[in-house]
Amino acid sequence: MMLWLPAIIHPPLMPAPEGPVILYSVLYDIFSGTPLLSVILGFILACWETYFFTRLLNKNELIVKNSSLASLIFLILLSIFPDQLTLTPLLPALFFILFVLHHLLIIYSKPEHFDRVFAAGFFTALASLFYLPVLIWFGFIIVSFLLFRSGKWREWIASTIGLLTPYIYLAIYYFWNDEFLLKAHEYSDFFRQLKFGPRCLDPGFWVPEGVILVLTIWGLIKNRRGIMERTVELRAKYSLFIWLLLFSGLTLVYARSLITSNMMLATPAFALIISSAMTGLKKTRLIELVLILLFIGLLINNFIIQPFSVS
Repeated sequence: MMLWLPAIIHPPLMPAPEGPVILYSVLYDIFSGTPLLSVILGFILACWETYFFTRLLNKNELIVKNSSLASLIFLILLSIFPDQLTLTPLLPALFFILFVLHHLLIIYSKPEHFDRVFAAGFFTALASLFYLPVLIWFGFIIVSFLLFRSGKWREWIASTIGLLTPYIYLAIYYFWNDEFLLKAHEYSDFFRQLKFGPRCLDPGFWVPEGVILVLTIWGLIKNRRGIMERTVELRAKYSLFIWLLLFSGLTLVYARSLITSNMMLATPAFALIISSAMTGLKKTRLIELVLILLFIGLLINNFIIQPFSVS
């Protein structure tokens, strides 16, 4: 709650929609005029996603049972930059991405569940209606099939149909309102223009981002030995989160002004990798010290380094 306090005192504005993101445009039209309400809704959504993420890890035995470390890191990472402490396109997109992860992880132990495969594609499409670069994540679903050694062509078809279903209805809507060609050009133009966002980012971005990357690299190295001691299923599921990092990075080429918030897509992977490494430490004082320093650094960043734009 402390990390969101500056946003409650000086609510940041919701970022304007970029590209044809019809669902986020609706949210923007409704809540952009009430910044404080946007911050409150964003905080509630972040807390719910933290709860769902923790249940996801516990159900798949990816973390120590009843451990709250992963959820703490997850929520901290969602609150790391001041401009994302509101209802940004990434928060609802991450909401649906967690559902994608939920269905993909079930596929490993329950093959022939084509409804789960369909749902993974369907929720990816819904996420893209808030944040268009998420469409790249369809490749993440394909990778999960290969990773889980599930290469049946019917699963590929089911996931593709799931991805296309919302867009078929959307195309009909645009066609009915004589906007089909206009919107088709908008989608085409969006993906043809590669923009990496602002070229110059202040220390308020690079310092916390650098700390997270260092902790993640350390976590990957430390977990490398422990992962070999796990079952084949747990190794495959853990590897899926590493692939999640890659696809989160790919979306950066279309992040544009949302480059700082884009790292939200990688939050599940960051939280799992870092928490797994910290849980394996024998001296818990080191864990507490790192988290305290990270928390204090974020407070300084949110209160001092990056001032809010008052609505």
